Amino acid sequence: MTPVSVQGIGAVTGYGAGVAALSAGLRSGRTAIRPLADDEWPALGPLRQAALPYGLGDGDLLAQLPEACRRSLRGARRLLLLATVAAAEAMPEPPADGDIGLVIGGSNLFAAAIAEAEARRAAGRRPAARHGVEMFDSHAVGVLSEALGIRGPGITVGATSASGVAAVVAAVDMLRAGRVAHCLVVAGSAELAAADWAGLDLIGALADGRRAADGALCRPFDAAATGFVPGEMAAAMLLAATPGGIRLTGTALRLDGTAQPSPSRDGEVRVIREALAEAGIAGSALDLVSAHATSTPLGDRIEAEALAEVCGATVAVNAPKGLIGHGLNAAGLVETVVAVIQLRDGFVHPNAALAELVVPLRYAGSQAENRVIRRVLKTSFGFGGFNAALVLEASA
Repeated sequence: MTPVSVQGIGAVTGYGAGVAALSAGLRSGRTAIRPLADDEWPALGPLRQAALPYGLGDGDLLAQLPEACRRSLRGARRLLLLATVAAAEAMPEPPADGDIGLVIGGSNLFAAAIAEAEARRAAGRRPAARHGVEMFDSHAVGVLSEALGIRGPGITVGATSASGVAAVVAAVDMLRAGRVAHCLVVAGSAELAAADWAGLDLIGALADGRRAADGALCRPFDAAATGFVPGEMAAAMLLAATPGGIRLTGTALRLDGTAQPSPSRDGEVRVIREALAEAGIAGSALDLVSAHATSTPLGDRIEAEALAEVCGATVAVNAPKGLIGHGLNAAGLVETVVAVIQLRDGFVHPNAALAELVVPLRYAGSQAENRVIRRVLKTSFGFGGFNAALVLEASA
């Protein structure tokens, strides 16, 4: 099987721009989730907390990019600015011939833009001229390919909250098929409209501050969890069909055969086992599980039960969302970058606000722990029965 390795990573999170900021934040155990001011994410509705890259306005993001990138991004939606900053960090020097694949993780990327255009139409005004291209998710592929000079194969991959990891699976498949020697995977937070946030709130997905035990709303794997807290973020990974370094040795993507938001223990067990089988290891051989855990009661319990069945109770488990929030489309890729950071830098980041366990596992504690990490399982699950998993390994 063609080896696939990680050649570069990039990120923008509530800790700021860059992988160094993300690594420092994870080590600190300080959550990036903060109360929102009145003018921040007004479409979010009743939940007034999130993890945002504070102090990084659109101009600040543009200033971090080469002039060639800036020309392609003037007037672009914010999610494209975030995604391009992460992509430029992961791939500072693109191949001279541009023959590189590009996979964008996510769907419904421009829902807020579509809602804005509809509001203009309802008021008797024409949408902005850019709407004719911005309404397509594939617009993200076009913008990043122009900004970064990419001319290889390009696609978008939508799998709700599993989109980031599903995009990695698609990129690995592209590399193993020999279509390209390098592939850039990018994901940014979708820009949702007010009705979209209301829909998530109506089905009980968002955290409920009225039921938080101590004010910490995002509490993965904790019995007091009430729902997820969003985070604005983006990530990128440059993958190559080469051995060495940090390698992707197992990938899996499966459906549960349902359109509902409810998780399936059997489906999660199946996809975890498949990723481990491709990597040629047992669950007990893992050093760490970087879990999907969104701080939703049912989702966290089902995932913990699946991990207990496949990996046992001795493998360390942590969950990034308690520190950086839930990036929806971007979550899986940002958290894969988090897994790479822990493999590369030799530490396990703490869990946030974990007091009463939903299922007994070997959860990371309240402080970072320096430890040699060789094998990590990354899980990712999404509404509509999307299950995804990766195994990442550091070379000896």
